[in-house]
Amino acid sequence: MKRVRLLCYNIHGGRSISGKRDIARIHALMERLDIDIGVFQEVECRMSRVGAPLDMRILSGDSRPHWVVGASMTEGEGWYGNLLVSRFPIRRGLVHNLETKPDLEPRNAVDAVVETPLGGMRIIGTHLSLSYLERFSEARNLRRLIREVEAETRIPLLLMGDINEWQPFSKLLRFLDEEMRPLPIKATFPAFSPLLRLDRVWHDTPGDMQVIAHRLAGKGFRTVSDHLPIVVEVTLPV
Repeated sequence: MKRVRLLCYNIHGGRSISGKRDIARIHALMERLDIDIGVFQEVECRMSRVGAPLDMRILSGDSRPHWVVGASMTEGEGWYGNLLVSRFPIRRGLVHNLETKPDLEPRNAVDAVVETPLGGMRIIGTHLSLSYLERFSEARNLRRLIREVEAETRIPLLLMGDINEWQPFSKLLRFLDEEMRPLPIKATFPAFSPLLRLDRVWHDTPGDMQVIAHRLAGKGFRTVSDHLPIVVEVTLPV
């Protein structure tokens, strides 16, 4: 059996619940969990926020040398936003502007086609707005982009990230569920006592490919960020 293991994680700028900032521990977590592809939200590399451009390399490490940076805000060489890092080569990487209102935090999605042991896989990571109207507008743009970018070539697709939607029967979730299959995942926020399912995963994969996801809620994960991480495993019989 062949397997690809992903981590979906809002890392809160690398700050723990106590406010201590340590990017290296996120990398150590990936190593411990044997993660092939990391999909991160709230990556903070701006010096004014105690970050640095070097933080991205610390997070990815030598073992995941391929990445797509989705900078939603920039400051000199520093930036803040989404990030995808991979052990495997990235055939194509894009960053989609999800057209948020100018007076709100800009939102985007990283979109990579990764050459994995299971073949080409399209991985999309995003972080949607707190405002419901903006969230729905961003989801509509995201769904359109999913359809348009590679309409001529259908490959396994995974969409994941901090969707910021906590209403279980919301129109936004039904809208995305029409495009892909959602994976059942327990609440991820706040990490110390999770009540809300803000972090979610969808997939569009062939029938012989198994996709499962689960949150990591043990004691060692409750203080690393204000969100709990999600591990996604994609397997294919040999």
